[in-house]
Amino acid sequence: MVIAKNFLITEYARPFVKWAGGKGQLLNTLERYYPLKLLQGEIKRYIEPFVGGGAVLFNILQKFNIEEAYIFDINVDLINAYKVIKFNVDELVYYLKSLEIL
Repeated sequence: MVIAKNFLITEYARPFVKWAGGKGQLLNTLERYYPLKLLQGEIKRYIEPFVGGGAVLFNILQKFNIEEAYIFDINVDLINAYKVIKFNVDELVYYLKSLEIL
């Protein structure tokens, strides 16, 4: 699934789910191990094979000029949730607001 193409996140985005084994609390440590080519702006494609909550994904998209980002996960429902957010966020918000009324 392509999550971003020629896209730089300019507002702070965070994972929308809390994921078992999530990396959110480890980002400061993990950033020390990012490849030098990424830090120098030479890497333009990011591939995340196990996206989970996406903490590393959001961190990299917000800090580096990534032109293409691909996310994958074995959890079909999770990938479906990312697709709904990407392609139908207005409908999702409308649906969730209708549930709030119930």
